[in-house]
Amino acid sequence: MTGRSPSHQRFLALQRFMTSVNNVAEKCAGLFLLGMIVAISVSVFARLLYTYTGIPLSAPWAEELARYLMVGSVFIGGAVAAYHLRLIGVDVFVSMVPESVARWLRLLSHLLTLVLALLLVWKSARLIELGLKQWSPAMELPMTYVYALMAVGCVLMCANTLTNAVRELLNVQAQSSESAEMAEAMEIKNSIEGAL
Repeated sequence: MTGRSPSHQRFLALQRFMTSVNNVAEKCAGLFLLGMIVAISVSVFARLLYTYTGIPLSAPWAEELARYLMVGSVFIGGAVAAYHLRLIGVDVFVSMVPESVARWLRLLSHLLTLVLALLLVWKSARLIELGLKQWSPAMELPMTYVYALMAVGCVLMCANTLTNAVRELLNVQAQSSESAEMAEAMEIKNSIEGAL
């Protein structure tokens, strides 16, 4: 028997689930970023080919696709950043007060972030409705898909922020990946020093 209360055990199960969801989301954001790089590369290559050979090659779809992939990368990556507590914030005030007060300030911060994310979900739902009547100019893609990327990212941000708020309420330590990142960085540093 672990000495944890049932609410802590349920939260840890939720945290494991949200970690797996965010791992998938992180991979999606990375794929969107990779797709954006490929699309921009195709566009640049087409322009260079036209400039140096005169072959009338154009790829207007590539710039449009890159823009839409950037939207997906930003919103889904932002949701993952919210889960890992990597969003930009001013924590100088939190570090100056006692831990009992700092905990409530962090909870307030999570709740304000949740309100913003819910507002973005509401706005993205309205944009999806508007996107049913709009088509992208070059790819002739329904704009609903682009606006849906925003909605998915904002819904995930709501879930992640709510998870962080519950973590603060239950006073559960956040999963820290910094120690694993530091160990990996030290391993890379040692391998480079060994090679030199």
